[in-house]
Amino acid sequence: MVDRLTELGMDILFVIGGDGSMRGAARIAGALRERKAPVAVIGIPKTIDNDIPYIGQSFGFQTSFTVAARSINAAMVEARAAIGGVGLVKLMAGTPGASPATPLWRITTPTSSSSPRRRSP
Repeated sequence: MVDRLTELGMDILFVIGGDGSMRGAARIAGALRERKAPVAVIGIPKTIDNDIPYIGQSFGFQTSFTVAARSINAAMVEARAAIGGVGLVKLMAGTPGASPATPLWRITTPTSSSSPRRRSP
């Protein structure tokens, strides 16, 4: 990457992404520094987790929030449409294994009686 940037005569590299992209940008910037190459590396955070300190909201978050809200609403509609229906939506954790309990939303609708009803064939 560093060779190609210098071959092309680039003097600035914008990296847009999350943790992995920023780690890659840092490595590229380090290699450029070692070679004393006059290329600036600018990191622009983009994350669906909105877990970047010092900023109000990263771009990418609003889209993921909107999609998650639609999924949760769809599960609720489906759950309410069936007697004793259950809707499940599993939300992605930002870092695999970061939390012992991955967020899981369970949406249920109670039946009008305390015993489960069977549908007639």
